[in-house]
Parts: sequence; structure tokens; C-alpha cells
Amino acid sequence: MIKFYEFYQNSAQRNRQRKDQNKGEKMAIDGVKIIDSDDGYDIYLTITERYKDGEDVETILQDVLAQAENFCTDELYSEIYWTALAYSLWKIGFLNDEIREKALAIIKSGASGMWNKVFDGSQKSRQKALDKLAVQLKSENPRPLKRAKIAKQKTPYFEEGDVLSIQMQQGYGVCFVSAVDQTPRKLEYHLACTRLLQKEPPGMDDFLKSKIASSKNGEFLRADRWFNHKDLKELLPYLKKIGKVKFAPFKLGELSPAKELEDFYNKITADPKIWGFRLINTARFVEAVIEDVDR
Repeated sequence: MIKFYEFYQNSAQRNRQRKDQNKGEKMAIDGVKIIDSDDGYDIYLTITERYKDGEDVETILQDVLAQAENFCTDELYSEIYWTALAYSLWKIGFLNDEIREKALAIIKSGASGMWNKVFDGSQKSRQKALDKLAVQLKSENPRPLKRAKIAKQKTPYFEEGDVLSIQMQQGYGVCFVSAVDQTPRKLEYHLACTRLLQKEPPGMDDFLKSKIASSKNGEFLRADRWFNHKDLKELLPYLKKIGKVKFAPFKLGELSPAKELEDFYNKITADPKIWGFRLINTARFVEAVIEDVDR
């Protein structure tokens, strides 16, 4: 499974996004602060979350630096990249001199005039944010983010590729585990719901004959229900593994947090006309059936 929202996007994808923005689509920038953009926030989350998970800082840094060319597609995005990188490293208390000086040089040269194209008259406001960052970068962070004590790692209830029946008040549905996202600090499950809803418990044949919601161009699935480990535990009496499959590559076009059985039902019965998706065959994404518990 390939997640739709990922930090490591390839250069072609990022360049295509920039071209779309230049054609007049809304840019992924919400404000003038250092991480008030998708790029800036992606960099910040990547560094701080991986740091809190206990990863080596130099490894994290090299991974982010390896993506510099993909981020720095013009003057504006270069400014966002280097200042967000410096700020993120400062937040965790590991800002090195090279990146500090790179960011300070960008700040000294002034906020890009392209900010005025993002928001009218925003160049001055951006410069104030940069000047505030410069003050921070010139000294050590007095309260850097701390790594939390890692508890014993949990054992997942299900694995990627598991196919599950869902027992609801309205009938039975079926979903598959599209991903299990586990780090030292969290355990989350992505369950993709098919459109099947019937009175009898489903089997693998029912799953393979079912439909699933996708984007109108068929590029992304729009069927995700995203549960944390604690919430999914409460639903285990209503979930039953009926098989396991190997999937062809696919992308999730939306990641929807969920907690209750009703969240499954709402996804299964969502109206395509209202939510703007189309239905395609679930079997399209199945390369092989690995396990069928009824056989």
C-alpha cells in the first residue's frame, strides 16, 4: 500500500504540484509563520516525530537533506525548506552550525517577494517571522523537545492484508487491513471498507465480488477508516478475520479517523453523488488470496 500523504514525495510529483499552483490553484501555504505550509509542517513533523521515536538525529537529517532538491523548486520554497529545517532542528536541540548559517543567510537576504503573490502584502509579515526565527537560531533552545520513555511495544491485532468481516446492527460488512502503522510510541490501523452490506456473514468470495469507493479517475481509494490500538480493541468482538490477501499497489486518497462501528457503516453507505467518488471492483487490487479461513 502507498499512502497518499507522505513526506518522501518524488521530484516529479512535487514539480507537478508546483506547476498546478502556478496555474492558479490554491498553494499549500496557510500563513507566514515558519511551519504554516504543508512543506514546512511535513519537515517539522518528520524530524520531531522520528526524534521522539528514538531514531538517530544524523540519520533523520540526512534523509531530509536528500529531499532538498524536491522541496526547493523555487525561491519561495527554498526559503520555506531551509528555515523549517533549521527551526525543527533547533526545537529538538540539534541544530548544527552549517544549517544555522544557511538559514540565517536566507533571513538576512530578506523574505522572498513571492510572498506577496501568496497573500497580499505578506512579505513584511513573513520577514517579522523570519526575524523572530533568527533570534532563536542564534542561541540554544532552553527547552528542547524531550524523548518520551518508550513503553513495551504492543502486538498488533491484525496484519496488513487481513480481510475482516464487520458485524453491525444494520448487517454485515467487509473490510481489509490496508496498513498497520507502528512506531515505538503508537500503533494504528487503516481499514479500507468495501461497499458490501448483507444479512449473512461474508466470506472471501463475497469480498472478491464487492465494490469499493475510489476517486473518479480511479487513482486513489476513498475507503479508509483509521483506528488507534485502544479504540480498535473495543470493536474486536464485532470483527472477524475471514482471510488474507496480497494486494497490488494502490494509494489511499483520504485518511479518516474512526472510533465506532457506526464509522464503518457511514463509510459503507456514503452517497457517491454527494461525496464525489465512483465504485470499482475490489478484486482489481488483489494479486492473490493467501488465506481463506472457510477452506
